Amino acid sequence: MIHSWQTGLFTRLASRRQSLPHALLLHGRAGLGKTDFAMALAQSLLCDAPLENGEACGQCPACGWFAAGNHPDFRWVSLQEEDATDEDVASDAKGKKPPTQIGVDAIRALSGFMTTSTHRQGMRIVVIAPADALNVNAANALLKTLEEPLPGTLMMLVSDEPGRLPATIRSRCQNVRFDLPPAAEAEAWLSRAGVEQASLFLALAGGAPLEAQRLATQDAGLRPALLRMLSNPEASLVQLSEQAIKMATPEWIGWLQRWAHDLVEQKLVGQIRYHLDFTEALGRMAQKADLFDLLSWERQLREARRLAQHPLNARLFAESLLLPVLAMR
Repeated sequence: MIHSWQTGLFTRLASRRQSLPHALLLHGRAGLGKTDFAMALAQSLLCDAPLENGEACGQCPACGWFAAGNHPDFRWVSLQEEDATDEDVASDAKGKKPPTQIGVDAIRALSGFMTTSTHRQGMRIVVIAPADALNVNAANALLKTLEEPLPGTLMMLVSDEPGRLPATIRSRCQNVRFDLPPAAEAEAWLSRAGVEQASLFLALAGGAPLEAQRLATQDAGLRPALLRMLSNPEASLVQLSEQAIKMATPEWIGWLQRWAHDLVEQKLVGQIRYHLDFTEALGRMAQKADLFDLLSWERQLREARRLAQHPLNARLFAESLLLPVLAMR
């Protein structure tokens, strides 16, 4: 699927099908449709009769195989494809936690695909998403492939955080940066998609349309409930933590990070970026909060985000991050 804000970039790349580099690094913030773009470009490059605008025809045998997920000249490497027995990933005792890394076995599994002749005498394409989930051994294995590219092969690495990839891998890819679309275009797209309060959710998503759509779809009132309590001086630390842990840990930490950022912006420049529906409450808290305390809290939340998948005790973890708020109300 090509989204409206991607059409120009897609046309430019699709028109270069005979001169594309061996590897592209598609990067930009989450929620811009980078994986959708990579899959659409892959289908276009494998299509027997692409349209004038570069998009796949959707009718030929190659498009049929691609849509069914069994095109012989295409491979997709992702967290969902990761083998739970990968030697690089410590097994979880309960076996219930979703994978957080792409291990070396997933990259090694590409070796046969990369060295055999293509089925259609055309291109051979690999999409790795999210590429920043590659663990150390997987990244090293991928580097060997990038250092010795095969003719007619294109690898597309999709990343929200390209800085997490080794510099040696980044240097061997052509960078394709995805920027935020204009707010008016993004809001119009969200409205057509049936999202109410499009401007609010777009702000909460930092301007990324697909992330805004996701937030609007999953909204069940938990965010405003937490934030109302956060700005209520009568709410206790225990009540705050109980409300927070009703959500997934990365989710409520993300809301707190946006709240802290809004407080800093309100303090410094008198405006907020994310929680537009709590402008008044943020203004009151910003007046009482100390700037250095806010910056320290921002840093604490940023560091805690790295542990968000595996808190030892969810309630105590939440209380430790919410404690600084009590002095700001």
